[in-house]
Formats: sequence, structure tokens, C-alpha cells
Amino acid sequence: MTKTTNKKDSGDVEHKQEQKVDNLKESHKRDVQHKKLAKKKENEQISGLYAELSLLSTNDVLEKENDEGNVEYKWKLCNLTEERFKHLVTQMKYRLSEGQGEAIYELGINDEGIPLGLSEEEFKESYENVQKMAKLCQAECSIICEKVIEDKTKKNEPVKKVAEILVRSMVEGDYLDIRIAVCGNVDSGKSTLVGVLTRGKLDNGRGLARTNVFVHKHELTTGRTSSISHQILGFNSKGEIVNYNNSIGEDVTWKDIIEKSSKVCTFLDLAGHEKYLKTTVFGMTGSVPDYSLIVIGANMGITRMTKEHLGLSIALKIPIIIIITKIDICPENILKETIDNVHKILKLPGVRKLPYHVRTDDDVITCAKNIVSDRIAPIFLISCVTGKNLSHLRKFLNLLPVRRDWESLIDKPAEFYLDQTFFVTGVGTVSEIFLN
Repeated sequence: MTKTTNKKDSGDVEHKQEQKVDNLKESHKRDVQHKKLAKKKENEQISGLYAELSLLSTNDVLEKENDEGNVEYKWKLCNLTEERFKHLVTQMKYRLSEGQGEAIYELGINDEGIPLGLSEEEFKESYENVQKMAKLCQAECSIICEKVIEDKTKKNEPVKKVAEILVRSMVEGDYLDIRIAVCGNVDSGKSTLVGVLTRGKLDNGRGLARTNVFVHKHELTTGRTSSISHQILGFNSKGEIVNYNNSIGEDVTWKDIIEKSSKVCTFLDLAGHEKYLKTTVFGMTGSVPDYSLIVIGANMGITRMTKEHLGLSIALKIPIIIIITKIDICPENILKETIDNVHKILKLPGVRKLPYHVRTDDDVITCAKNIVSDRIAPIFLISCVTGKNLSHLRKFLNLLPVRRDWESLIDKPAEFYLDQTFFVTGVGTVSEIFLN
């Protein structure tokens, strides 16, 4: 009787173990299916961006041209009559007004978004006509993307070109102003990044670049920002950086930068330490930034203060841009872990952003076109010591669109934000006020 009972008990144990193994296999199978579905959904989201893509490859088809907005498709602009040219100038003025001084022309693309391409002669004539139109609109143009279309079925035919052209107004005394809050944990490289961007000189790895950004003496001693520092980066009508342009000289003042710029990016270098969180909150709310740069040290990863600043940006509905710095000193496994953690936090229910790694100039243009929609979060992996990928970040800042439609706010009451006050000997109290 005992032997029979033991056999029965051992049979039950074996059955339970088999059932447990089957359950584990089923659970693993469900996890794999869930990951596949998540990957498929992410791919669908990325493909959804194709409506506003750059000329990423030779066979991309863009979305049908929109009558509104600052993007214009033109297949070819050859043999234009006087009446047609006047119409095109009026059209460019409309596109510039829609983009508040900026417009993008897609050459070699028809109204349906199909890249038909242009021969070398057609492209040259079309681009010259765009330049003539821009001159009459008091604007300048520059090519930001150029590609060659190859039709494999027609080997003997000459290659055709497509291009993306930036048209920017150059009215004297008038410029686009974009305010960018620079957030992130302490020692993540925020001030160094701002110093490198605005001065044009790489860091030496020991904090040389950030000395140009600090305001107070104790900040130089500790290496930590405790106040809100304002720095500007100017772009002229051709998209060139004005801050370190030789035509101005070595000692460039803000007055020089503003006079030569058609677009100005104002960086608000905020404090990263926990005890200065109130200062950071004040900078994020009072300065009304258009975009938020979340700076993450590759070797440090995401910390509690990084999450605080990210949550603050999302609560204020400010589009975010992720900058992962110090990639030159970070081991590959730690960098991969940091990137994975960034992806996880961006996909959380309260955040719901699509991470988009910027590796090429095409990615830069794609992100610049979609950043206002607040659907994506561009990710830049940079080094302020070696200068890796800084050129992509500079180009992205040049193409950043204006978020606020000031014309729609004309009839609304004015709103003032008191940024800071200070006392000047012989002058008195001076206040810095931001008009929204």
C-alpha cells in the first residue's frame, strides 16, 4: 500500500513539473509574440513619418503636396514666362509667411510626391530660378540635401537629381528666435555642450568649454551651474553659424551676432543639481522655451534628476531632444545599456515618444520636419572632446522650425514674464522681461 502511494505521489510531482515546464514555454512564446508585435508597431510608427521625410533614398515617395505649410514641391522650373515667374514669387512669399520666414523647396518632385528628378542642365536652371525668386522675396537659399536618382531598368539614361532647398528671409533687424532649455543631471555635460556650440572650440576633457558659460565665481570653482545662463547661437540666411565666422572677428559680441543673424537659438543653461531644482523649474516655466534638450551622460545613464527634468518638459508640453554626451570615454556595454534605458523611458505610457537616432544628414532633416508634431524624440550621440556628430546637431539646430504662431496671438492680451532683476551702479534696477 505504501509503495503504491509513493508511486502515485511521484507521478503527481512529475506531472506538476511537466505542467510547469509547459507553462514556462507558453509564457516565453507569448513574450516573443509580444516583442514582435511591439517591434511591428514601432516600424509602423516610423513608416508613418515617411509622410514628412527628407529625400532619404533614391526611390522614396513623399506625401502629396499640402497647400498649407512652408513646404513646396517643384518638378522643374525651366523656360519660365514673365507671368509664371511672378506667380512663383507670390507663391514663395506665401510659403515664407507660413514658415514665419523659412520655406523648404523640394526640387525634382512633382505635386504627388514622386521623385521624377532633373538632368544636370534642368537642375542648374531650376536652382538659379529659385535663387532669383528668393532675391525678390528678400531671402537667400541653400541646398540642404541633394540626391541622385538611378533607374536600374534604364541603364543607358543619364542620372537625374533631386534636391531639398532651404529658403530663409534676410530682412535686416528681423530674425527668428528659438528658445531652447538645456536640462539634465549634474555633471552630464550641459554647460560644456553649450560652450562648444556657441564658441566653436572643442572641450579639452577637463571643463575648458564650460568656463565661457558660467556666470558666478563659485560655479567656476565647483564646476556646477547654480543659475540660469543665457547663450546664443546665430545662423545667417545661408545657414552658416555667425558666432565664429571670420568675417566678424575673434571677439564676437551679442550685438554682432544679432545683426548678422537671420535665426537665433537662445540656450537656457539650467542647473542640474537637486538643490537647484526650483531654479530649473523657474527657468522652464518663466522663460517659455520652445524645445528642451535633455542631456544624458553616457557613462552615468538616466538618474532621478534626468527623470524629473524629462517629466517637467512633458508636463509643459515642450518637445524634447535627447543628447547623449561623453561617448568618447564610455565603454560600449555601458553606452548600450544607457541607450536601452532611454528607449524604455521614452516608451512609457506617460511619455509615449518614438526614439529616432540621428546618424545621417537625412535623419537630421526628417527629425526637423517632425519635431513640432511632438511625436518623436531625436537622439544624438555626441562627444564634445572629439567633436563626433556635433555637425549633425548644428545642422539640426539650423533647421529647427518656429513652434509659436505669433500672428495668431496678435489679438490676444500680452503676457509678461519677469525673468531676472539686477542692480547696475549709476543706472539703478534693471529687469529682464520676456513678452509672450
